[in-house]
Amino acid sequence: MKYHANCINLVGTVTVGPKGQVVIPVEAREKMGVKPGDKLIALFLDDHKTVSFVTESEMQTMINKMGSHLTHMSEELSNANQTEGTSN
Repeated sequence: MKYHANCINLVGTVTVGPKGQVVIPVEAREKMGVKPGDKLIALFLDDHKTVSFVTESEMQTMINKMGSHLTHMSEELSNANQTEGTSN
């Protein structure tokens, strides 16, 4: 079952154990490429009262992309400021 233009897939249900543990459904683990021993980052989305898991490698990729965008924005601002300074 898919929602939000194929961005969200229902991959199963889980039961919370007495220690708060859940088993991630096989389909989700396969789609994420998660293997035993892998580290996941747990995110809580307050607006939806939802927990989401992201692999460490995927989070690092996101952080690298954000860093690249911030560097680009910083360079653009610096260039704009230099251009402003020469036009006065």
